[in-house]
Amino acid sequence: NLLGPNAPSVVRNAAMQQARGQLRSAIDAGDAKRLKGALVAAKRLNATELSEFEEAILKYKEVRKLPLGWDVSQMVLHREGARMVAKLKLDDPMVFARFQRLLDLTHRKVYTRDRLGQPVPERLQLLTVSAVTNDESWGNYVARREAIRQELNSDIKDFQRFEVDTQAQVSGDTALDACGDSAEVIAGILAEDFASPLMAEVNEVFLYHGTSAAAAEAIKTHDFRINLAGTNAGTLYGRGIYLAENGTKSDEYTTPMADGVRHLLVCRVVLGRVYYTDTKETDPRACEDACLKGKFNSVLGDRKKCRGTFREFIVFDEEQVYTNYILTYKRVATKSAFCDVTCPETATPGTARVIEVHTPDGLAIQAQVPVGIRPGQSFRVQYTPQD
Repeated sequence: NLLGPNAPSVVRNAAMQQARGQLRSAIDAGDAKRLKGALVAAKRLNATELSEFEEAILKYKEVRKLPLGWDVSQMVLHREGARMVAKLKLDDPMVFARFQRLLDLTHRKVYTRDRLGQPVPERLQLLTVSAVTNDESWGNYVARREAIRQELNSDIKDFQRFEVDTQAQVSGDTALDACGDSAEVIAGILAEDFASPLMAEVNEVFLYHGTSAAAAEAIKTHDFRINLAGTNAGTLYGRGIYLAENGTKSDEYTTPMADGVRHLLVCRVVLGRVYYTDTKETDPRACEDACLKGKFNSVLGDRKKCRGTFREFIVFDEEQVYTNYILTYKRVATKSAFCDVTCPETATPGTARVIEVHTPDGLAIQAQVPVGIRPGQSFRVQYTPQD
């Protein structure tokens, strides 16, 4: 490396002089694009120790209105292509304890057909926590949040604040551990530590999104993609970004790595004016139109009320979601039992139909007939037995 520590002094001096000049010019101009270019150039020239480099970082944070706690130098050093992005692993034991506590508080052992016959885990055991700082995505998110705030200021009709489980005021029945705070307290601390308090006046909340390792990496650097929505979670309420207040629900859509590690995103989401629906039968087009053509900003599908399962939150604008944290975890299995089931004659061949099964120990459970199983054929069901 010609510009490394062993480079000739004349080369090093010239590189430093060039970097210093570019940084100073960008600082004086106060232009975000020039500052970013000068910072990237300084990195390439191994000139990150210059006092002007730190000054340019502070100026860039000021111009871009980035949160004070963001480590822009790490974003420069670890940028992804043209984007200023960093994924920083958080090793603070108290931060780790808060996230585990949040997973525990929002865990509900409720089975839905989206589990495809897999049992509901006893617990989601946290492995790592990483914070995502993405310059462009944060700027777009903040701008959209402000636009929704102004919309609501001018027309408050049909606006209603919603409490979500990730910010619930009560501690629940989970045993206290290293962090015995309520979800409300934990969410407040996490929001302020990362950037700023959540804005209740626009229904800004923390929600989960389950995904694969590859998708988590892509979303971290390139935002959510509406055109990929529905590939995992379905389109019950239209083609949007599906999020949940319970880690258990988002866990249904995760894809494990070979070692069983799974990925959950903890996202800041602006729900704004919420289109609420609690009907068993849904109208995806009506949900989409309410947000894309109407004045609503998101959909709340209350399957908890009408089916006893979970509430689902859907947005149709990628800029209303910011990937704040990436969690890796493993499922802690429940005690399991198996029973063999004969596919009933009423099951339509070639479809994944949910049927009621009576287990040997007297339970009535819902099970999904695997695709390819025909009436009269047998298949095995895994379930949680009675204690």
